[in-house]
Amino acid sequence: MARAEMSADEYQAGARRLTPAERVRAAEQIRLEREAAARAEREREAEAAATRRAAEAALAARPLGVRLVEARCGGCHARDYFERQRFGYAGWWATVVRMQVVNGAVLGPGERGPIVAHLAATYPASPVGEALEWALVGAVAIGSVAAPWWILRRRRRRGAPGEQLGALPATRGPQTFLGSSE
Repeated sequence: MARAEMSADEYQAGARRLTPAERVRAAEQIRLEREAAARAEREREAEAAATRRAAEAALAARPLGVRLVEARCGGCHARDYFERQRFGYAGWWATVVRMQVVNGAVLGPGERGPIVAHLAATYPASPVGEALEWALVGAVAIGSVAAPWWILRRRRRRGAPGEQLGALPATRGPQTFLGSSE
């Protein structure tokens, strides 16, 4: 079995040995290059940090409604969702309430108003659509008052057989707390 014996000198073909002074100069050159690379890296990091701070400041300078819509609604809805929806103030308010009640959207105290105001201003309904929304709100308001009134009126008109309308029911005498007569 043959063994090849090789030394590191064979890999350094034509390379000459450095004198001690040349070694010092080469080491100094390497140190300067490392310092320049480290300085360039620090400058890149500082520039990236400044860019990041400027972007954060630009985000913070935007209106509250924009930031809230992105933070609270943007997790589930893409931007084109809002562009496809066109509601007035009442419609956006109902949509946000529905998202809270039905879908479990979490809004902090006082966040619904700025969100609805931003959506209504940015993605408004047509004038006819907004008029229909407010007509619906009015109908619901009138219905919520009229329905109980109508039910009470019907109950009073029916009354017991033989009783006059509007008359108080006849009593059998004084009643005790448990309902028995004395």
